[in-house]
Amino acid sequence: MNFIPSQLIDVLKDLIDQEIYVTGGPIRDTFLKRPFKDIDLTLPQGAKELAQKVAQKHHGHCVPLDEKEGVFRVVIENYFLDFSNFRQKSRSIEKDLSLRDFTINAMAVTLEEFLHESPSAWNLIDPFEGQKDLSRRLLKALGRTNFIDDPLRMLRGYRLAAELDFALEAQTRKWIKELHKHLGHVARERIATELELLFSHTAGKVIALMAEDELLFEIFPELKAARNVTQPSFHHLDVFGHLLLALEMSDLVIEAPEKYFGDLEANNPFTSIKDSPRKKTAIRLAALFHDIGKPHTFAIRHRITFYEHDRVGAEIFLKIGERLRFPKKFTKEVALLIRHHMRPFHLLHEFKVNRLSRRAIRRLIKDVPDYPSLFMVAMADSLASAGPDKEPGLEIELANLFWEIHHFNQEVLINQEKERLVTGQDLIDLFGLEPGPIFRELLEAVEEARSEGKIKTREEALSFLGILIQEKFRENFK
Repeated sequence: MNFIPSQLIDVLKDLIDQEIYVTGGPIRDTFLKRPFKDIDLTLPQGAKELAQKVAQKHHGHCVPLDEKEGVFRVVIENYFLDFSNFRQKSRSIEKDLSLRDFTINAMAVTLEEFLHESPSAWNLIDPFEGQKDLSRRLLKALGRTNFIDDPLRMLRGYRLAAELDFALEAQTRKWIKELHKHLGHVARERIATELELLFSHTAGKVIALMAEDELLFEIFPELKAARNVTQPSFHHLDVFGHLLLALEMSDLVIEAPEKYFGDLEANNPFTSIKDSPRKKTAIRLAALFHDIGKPHTFAIRHRITFYEHDRVGAEIFLKIGERLRFPKKFTKEVALLIRHHMRPFHLLHEFKVNRLSRRAIRRLIKDVPDYPSLFMVAMADSLASAGPDKEPGLEIELANLFWEIHHFNQEVLINQEKERLVTGQDLIDLFGLEPGPIFRELLEAVEEARSEGKIKTREEALSFLGILIQEKFRENFK
């Protein structure tokens, strides 16, 4: 029983005198030796009443997931018990299993055996050889109709492929290619949930398969325009090929940042990324969409150009996020990375000739506080470019620039934030100003001058402010 969350064991023991089966994910994950936080409990009928009874007795919360089909979730200490009736009023557990998505999710065992027997001793109910497919690391759909019944299962297949590092069976992919347009009938919130899970795992190869099977363009039609868009000789692929490869490269950079940025310091700036599924999802989405503005800004002057493609791309992603109903804050985070993905390359030109100013570094950090994520996107972008005119050693130079910016932030900006020389109260008390937008502008100017070493003391800051205020309000100081 050591594979069962301890918080749930006593709850489950109360239920073993009834005909209840543990199904799907927990069976799969037990065989794969993966931890799980939710347990699917399937019974012939009465799921609602039982879920409500369990929630009341164990101080949990009961939430309906699909009242029509009789699916209810009980939340206990951040663990989930999902109670469901046999699907479509099936008369047996075998029939219920036949209506699920993939063979590896169509296995069951009685709750009593789940609690009291080791997995090797289970009398496993496995009518579709799901355990065999687990050993082959294969995702095999139970049938074409199962996708029609719930088209989200097509996307879930790719998500599981990314999460488990499994392969999708050829016939399963064929059905998806035939039925991909059915995904358009699925609620956008359900699609968004699967996408967020997918992109939190290594996603590059799976997204490429989704493109081959047309499902990717059903979700993100904006990507169609990127196909066959020629790029300058810095690149070796068209825009769409470059976007797919950049996503694949972002997987590698996220997995092993030390390989691309060199030896990491004790205070590793990438730790917060590796520990955050949300940040990893944002980086991967930004990598996939960083050049989505190029098809809309393509022009041939004396050469191929994509002026302001970063701005246009950010605007496009904001619309994508709104359409798919991603959380607004998350959508803005991804759009910010897209909007500024060229900034590291622009700064690199100045850095290489020793002209990189403290002001430019500070403005980058202020514009993109999560600059480690931005540099991961830039690194993936560079790695995905291999045209004949690409500068040699570009990734090493990007890494050097990153550390220059990071050390400046650690050694200068963070200390400045802790000990400000002047505050808004000084603007009121010493200069008689009324609070307003001008306060931020004036205080930012002081901090910028301080980061450049132009002022170091409070007295110098106040003198600087006096001059600045006179310039801005000259008519008041005649």
